[in-house]
Amino acid sequence: MRNRSRGFTLLEILVAIAILAIMSVMAFRSVSEARVSVENAGGHMDRLREVQRAMNLLTGDFRTLAPRPIREPIGDGYRAAIRRDPNGVGLVELSHAGWPNGAGSPRGTVQRVSYRLEEQTLIRENWNVTDPTLANVPIARRLLKQVESIEIRYMNSGREWVTEWPPLGSAADTGFRARPMAVEITIVLTDYGKLRRLIEVSG
Repeated sequence: MRNRSRGFTLLEILVAIAILAIMSVMAFRSVSEARVSVENAGGHMDRLREVQRAMNLLTGDFRTLAPRPIREPIGDGYRAAIRRDPNGVGLVELSHAGWPNGAGSPRGTVQRVSYRLEEQTLIRENWNVTDPTLANVPIARRLLKQVESIEIRYMNSGREWVTEWPPLGSAADTGFRARPMAVEITIVLTDYGKLRRLIEVSG
């Protein structure tokens, strides 16, 4: 007997198409989930680097606090080397040492910076001169987003934590140059929760 060639039936073709469609959907879903996972991991890494940069900058500024008051922008008065005004809009204003001078500009190595919280964003401002006037516009840098609150405490010479600086009742000249023994920074973020950093002030 002669072998007769036998083709695929319509039912077999439909079953094969259905199986291929299911496998394609599964493969597409796997690829999509893998892509979303990679994007989420990249976003988490970017956020982690942002948090680390902000904390490192805060730590560096406070660790190198310099006993250098600055002149008031108007008049002959002075501002303390580190100042926390509870009635002001800023978090803290301070002088820190170690300001790099790679260009060899005719200036010192003490830099004046300030920190403030605006619309859940931590902003650092610095001036190109140590004793800025009203004509010197600060350079603002947005450091950290999604910040719910920031609390800064200072350890005085009696090893007590206070929230204002210079210490209340200190003499003008002494208070202007006084530095805390340590600084505690507590930042509450919407995604990471509470972060706490304890910084020992050098010198």
